[in-house]
Amino acid sequence: MTDLPSTARVVVVGGGIVGVSVAYHLTLRGVSDVVVLERKQLTCGTTWHAAGLMVTFGSTSETSTEMRKYTRDLYARLPAETGQATGFKPVGFIEVAGDRDRLEEYRRVSAFNRHCGVDVHEISPAQVEDLFPLARTDDLLAGFYVKEDGRADPVDVTMALAKGARLAGATIIEGVAVTGVTRQRGVVTGVTTTAGDIEAEYVVNCAGMWARQLGQRSGVNIPLQAAEHYYLITEKIPSLSASFPVLEDPSSYGYFREEVGGLMIGMFEPVCAPWKVGGIPDDFSFGEIPPDWDRMTPYLEKAMARVPISLEVGVKKFFCGPESFTPT
Repeated sequence: MTDLPSTARVVVVGGGIVGVSVAYHLTLRGVSDVVVLERKQLTCGTTWHAAGLMVTFGSTSETSTEMRKYTRDLYARLPAETGQATGFKPVGFIEVAGDRDRLEEYRRVSAFNRHCGVDVHEISPAQVEDLFPLARTDDLLAGFYVKEDGRADPVDVTMALAKGARLAGATIIEGVAVTGVTRQRGVVTGVTTTAGDIEAEYVVNCAGMWARQLGQRSGVNIPLQAAEHYYLITEKIPSLSASFPVLEDPSSYGYFREEVGGLMIGMFEPVCAPWKVGGIPDDFSFGEIPPDWDRMTPYLEKAMARVPISLEVGVKKFFCGPESFTPT
């Protein structure tokens, strides 16, 4: 393990994709005296099991849209810069509309996104079927297609960002947990850890689903709560190509992409199940949550109906893991 420094200009708490991204971008701006502290291993918690969708379409915030565009370009260039793959595959992305209200909404969103430089096109149901032949399209009105979007590997992206940060002078230390933030007269002065203390001018809380608990120790409220998030992976489907675009259908609460020859069916059900409201266990790292089949089966069946062949093949994995969300 790298020795713990006694001082740093910036301490970043958390070695998920957000924490290492903060370190990487600080070094890009000339701040190299950065220490990232990860209590276990990089990507543990929630990063490791993320679905990896890379989508620029959908936001009505100019700031968010610019961040999405920047992120897509970043994932494309990091391999040449760092020598570390990101798994970015610009296979394309399609959001489908199955009713008039959603069609009108997406036309407004796409007009705004085009204004922000996103090359999104409205396509017919027949064109959706051409791009994703396994999808049912007879009940659709349109799709909204971005050819340059796609998918990335969250673990690979994290490692590429970490390597880029290290190459520029940042220090990343695994196996050290931050136990508190020190202050004098209301000003942050550093952190306490399981391996000693570090004096710091700035502390950045990137602890993911633990961020609220870390903030509470300093009297800071961070509105994040972990909730169950599900995806199912089918057995291999011979007619499913890795070149198929990512497909998203909000009316069925599902998104779909190829995964090692099978189909990944991810779900965002309208009423989610919060997880560990009283506090996330400190020793949770690469764990899973036992899936609630009874609660999720109706949503799963609705999502699978969008790609009917998924109902005919075997289930390889039904995964449930925590993701952190801001409650509304």
